[in-house]
Amino acid sequence: MKVDRILYLSADRGIPVGGTKGSSVHIRQFIAALKQASYRPVALVANGGPDAAARLGVPVFVVTTEVTEGSGNGSSVPGADRSLMRETADFHANQAMEKKLEEIFAAEPFDLVYERYSLFGLAGLHFARRRGIPHVLEVNAPLVPEASRYRSLMNKELASAVEGFLFCMTDHVVAVSGALKEYIRGIAPRTAITVVPNGVDLARFDLAGNEPDENALRNQGANKDFVVGFVGSVRPWHGVDILLESVGEFAQVDRFIRLSVVGDGGALQPELERRARKLGIAERTNFTGSVPFEQIPSLERKMDVLVAPYPALDGFYFSPLKIFEYMASGRPIVASAIGQITEILRHEQTALLVAPGDPEALKEALLRLRRDPGLARRLGVEARAEVRRKHGWDRRIAQIGGIFAGLNARAKRGVGHAA
Repeated sequence: MKVDRILYLSADRGIPVGGTKGSSVHIRQFIAALKQASYRPVALVANGGPDAAARLGVPVFVVTTEVTEGSGNGSSVPGADRSLMRETADFHANQAMEKKLEEIFAAEPFDLVYERYSLFGLAGLHFARRRGIPHVLEVNAPLVPEASRYRSLMNKELASAVEGFLFCMTDHVVAVSGALKEYIRGIAPRTAITVVPNGVDLARFDLAGNEPDENALRNQGANKDFVVGFVGSVRPWHGVDILLESVGEFAQVDRFIRLSVVGDGGALQPELERRARKLGIAERTNFTGSVPFEQIPSLERKMDVLVAPYPALDGFYFSPLKIFEYMASGRPIVASAIGQITEILRHEQTALLVAPGDPEALKEALLRLRRDPGLARRLGVEARAEVRRKHGWDRRIAQIGGIFAGLNARAKRGVGHAA
């Protein structure tokens, strides 16, 4: 028998599966692709967000964990203690997650657990071992070092122990980049790992049309606005500060440049707005805030160029959704030549690639596209053709389906954990 019903598990309370974050969009698109490939997914998540069941189109079960952040006398809990409380709650949520897994399984058994890796999440693996069904762990980031660097991680030893256990004991790891594979391999050298990059919902972008609309041809005239776009939630590693520097320098040469930052600016927004004012480009810059993903394809088609301005980061482990979406939009792309981006995009064929963290190089690439609309159009057309050939979610699910089939065959033969 082939794998049919799949339990998709996300125990990360920071990802509202009905929300606008990139990780939220990723989950919804992945589950939609499973359905399109004739699997029957059901989701168990720690954060449903707005209209989760309607937006995923599959049965969705939500296990929430309450964290009390105030003391009896009304005083607030210090930040470090609050973080520790949240981490403790995440760890103890495993019990509730396992209980819900049993309830779902009892109502209608599933063939496999596919889990998005989260800090402290053990329920999916424990359940799969107890029931004798395969467990696949999808790893999108090295969460322990990431949380330690960019957020707060009070119980790093426990988080590292859980991570090591998951990596070593799962049946198969799906890593979204080669850098992540190496990170996992350093912890679990015997675990089976397959690199499966992120993908794109091509149908969503097809609905927005195959050709740029009339507003997207502004760069044909020297005295028309030239709109540079960044799309995605703004995080410290996204390099929007570098993009602001480049736009500031560009504006000294061409006053018709405009910058649109489409996505949640989060804690960085005030500093980015201050930086735009200091550079004298505040009136040229639009921070839209969060935008429903359904609006993204049409918004991107209105841009003259789309930018992924990553800084020079050691161990760049991302598989950026924005790169695939930029390609599907058919707009010209300027991106940092770093990590997986250099495997997906080809310089001067599907994008202009520049040195990461170099505002001057970024500015020069933007100026080149401004002055050469023929090149801009060719890059956009080639990128769109390339993404349709290679990077749709259907291709990713076909690859992952091969993993499912192999694990299911092992389970039917009574063969235990692959590692």
